[in-house]
Amino acid sequence: MTISPEQLVATSKANAEAGLKTATTFATTFFSAVERVTSLNLATARNAFDDGLAFSRSVLAATDPKAIVALQLAAVTPVVEKGVAYGRNLSGIGADAQEELTKLVESEVAVLGKNVEVAVDALFKNAPAGTEPALQAVKTALANASTAYEGASKAVKQVAAAAQASVEKATAVAVESVDKGTKAAASALKV
Repeated sequence: MTISPEQLVATSKANAEAGLKTATTFATTFFSAVERVTSLNLATARNAFDDGLAFSRSVLAATDPKAIVALQLAAVTPVVEKGVAYGRNLSGIGADAQEELTKLVESEVAVLGKNVEVAVDALFKNAPAGTEPALQAVKTALANASTAYEGASKAVKQVAAAAQASVEKATAVAVESVDKGTKAAASALKV
């Protein structure tokens, strides 16, 4: 098998263009995630400032110590809930970016696998008689590697989903506990 200079240049150009496209997609995904996190942080900071200002005004308007304590207790659950919402939003941004990058990697792995298969076929196309078992062994090894990659990828996704579900459940329990605690403290304050 001989490769002409034109074929080599065309292949090199195609590989460079594919690499540039992949790098652009990666950078776009990354910068999009950074923009979303920045926007979330700015909105969170603005809301925290507004909430702090409103709380300060309420404290200044309070006429007795019990009212101030009641204001503080009433602020605990919303603060925890907003913190949890922030964490969920941040986690969602990360999950979205991870999903997009995973798709990109999987796509690149599929293209690489196809290119290797085409190259192996081209290599063995003009091979001497009797090399068919070697060709079959190489193809089997490539298929096994692809299957192993797919299995590992699926397992990682399942573990990530299970971890996310555990975090969400623990967060819900924590928020519920804080809410019960503040309600009990507020109830005791009224007595």
